[in-house]
Amino acid sequence: VEHLVERVERAIGWAREAEPGLTCVVVAGGVAANGEVRRQLSGACGRAGLPMVCPPVRLCTDNGTMVAWAGMLRLWLGLAEPPLRESD
Repeated sequence: VEHLVERVERAIGWAREAEPGLTCVVVAGGVAANGEVRRQLSGACGRAGLPMVCPPVRLCTDNGTMVAWAGMLRLWLGLAEPPLRESD
């Protein structure tokens, strides 16, 4: 969790440079379903003076299903790449 907090703090700095009018930090996806992650990221956002916005936990799911679906569609469309050889 500490690593995520450090990365978010760094990202807030970069985002403020690019967009000085930054008004919030959005945390979503599977990571936002973890209560300890939410708590610590909320603290990082608070220290930066920004509110953290998260969808309800029930909507914070991992994107594994989306990735699998995209892979299946690529396969159906003939866009799949051959498997790597052991030498690759």
